[in-house]
Amino acid sequence: MVTPQAARLDSAHNWGAEPLVAFLLIVCVTLLVYLLYGADSDGPSDVYVGRHFVRPVTNALALAGDHISVITLLTTTGIVALGGYDGITPVICIVGALGVLVLLAQPLRGIGRYTLGDTLGARFPGTAARVAGTVATLCFCLPMTVVQLIVAGGSVSGLLGISDISGAAQVCTGLIGALMICVVALSGMRGNTVVQAIKTVVLLFAMTVLASQVLNAYGWNAHRLLDAAARNSPDPEHFYEPGLLNGGGTKGFLSQLSQQITVILGAAVAPHVLMRLNTAKDGTSARRMVKYTIGLLTFFCVLIVLLGLGTSALVGGENLLTAENRELAALPLLAEQVAATGTGGGMILALVVPMVFLTSLTVVAALTLSSAASLAHDIYAQRGGRAARNELRATRWSAVLFGALAVTLSVGLQGQPLTFLVQFAVTAAAAAILPALVFELFWSGFTRAGMLWSVYGGLGCCVVLQLSSPSVSGTPAAVFPDADFAWFPFESTGLVAVPVGFLLGWVASHLAPTRSPAEVDYVELQKRTLTDSMELRDQTR
Repeated sequence: MVTPQAARLDSAHNWGAEPLVAFLLIVCVTLLVYLLYGADSDGPSDVYVGRHFVRPVTNALALAGDHISVITLLTTTGIVALGGYDGITPVICIVGALGVLVLLAQPLRGIGRYTLGDTLGARFPGTAARVAGTVATLCFCLPMTVVQLIVAGGSVSGLLGISDISGAAQVCTGLIGALMICVVALSGMRGNTVVQAIKTVVLLFAMTVLASQVLNAYGWNAHRLLDAAARNSPDPEHFYEPGLLNGGGTKGFLSQLSQQITVILGAAVAPHVLMRLNTAKDGTSARRMVKYTIGLLTFFCVLIVLLGLGTSALVGGENLLTAENRELAALPLLAEQVAATGTGGGMILALVVPMVFLTSLTVVAALTLSSAASLAHDIYAQRGGRAARNELRATRWSAVLFGALAVTLSVGLQGQPLTFLVQFAVTAAAAAILPALVFELFWSGFTRAGMLWSVYGGLGCCVVLQLSSPSVSGTPAAVFPDADFAWFPFESTGLVAVPVGFLLGWVASHLAPTRSPAEVDYVELQKRTLTDSMELRDQTR
């Protein structure tokens, strides 16, 4: 039986050839699948949304994959291990985001075509809505892509046992980024959907194997696991009480509330998730897809809690606290602990390495495709009616440029604090995208001015508050730890930024109620959300 007193972990331990062979094999198989399931034609519908013909079950697996990023996988495991109660409650937010999405899925699919700019342009035709959609898409996708690549590069190099080699993390980051550029340029939504579905199956299987090893270490007795997790945590007496991570009192409660609101609302309307909805053939299929995904992510959350508790019990809080990037190191350390003292040995890491690699590659590819499609379809193709083949050529070049920028930033920022980028990206979606979509779908008085103020005002509020938060200055883990210009008390700014986004849209719509002749009537828009008329959407392209 694995015990908490097992020897300290050594990231350079020789696990044999299994992890490296598994990594190389999964790279080859992934590229093959992307090529086999690439777009059948050069039409935008095929490349962007797989012709809207993806089945609900396949789409549900892919949507689950879109929500399970490498940050979600690694960070949530770490915060459960370190925070106990405070770490378990945010896990619920992962499913909570789908609770919001299930309400919006059918109407969004009814008016959506390919991109966020298409969705906003369904009611406000013209350049302004498409530019606003592109800006919001890039503000979410670029920071998230950079963080995904940094985390994936460091994790994969550590699991392969080469983290002690100078530049290993940067090389792995560059490799994953290069693969991402290739698969987006050569494949499209259809290939990414298939690989996302495979990734979800592999991920859940690997997590189940690892969780079973954790439970087996304690005789499949959940009570013993809970006791061991608390006993070996940084604060055994308060492990299952609120306040361990966020502090007690009103400030701690509001900090946790802000984080939960931001994650639930931001993850629900992330641009690559909205693009995924448009792969369904109609609104009913989109809603069914989200319902199936809720079950998959609920199972994922149960596994995350087990692995987080297992990390606290088997690795120990002190070992985790002394690790570099301790929240991100939890799952790799647990895998190494189980491999060192369990029965699986290198085969455990042979499962975990593909899991981490696929999780990072597929989400990064989805973010890149969303950004490239927005740049090509909403900016390039709207200038003078470009031909479809020229638009797809622009999409591929946009993917290359976006990927090159993301890889460059990732390599340059390796080892730097990442909280700021993650918090900004998720809050940008919650404060800028969500208000515009909710008002567009459900308020007849919403105007073009209100849409622009929601998007740009929400983004501006996110920038100001995030720069003034403890994630930028005033704390040891901040971007500028030696400076202190933080006047906003919380790292997550959604508690203020989201209401501001809604308020700005409401105020601007009342101050500038005049409608443009090109605006689509609200009744007509509602008709589209209910009928899912493809012909009606095509006429307003």
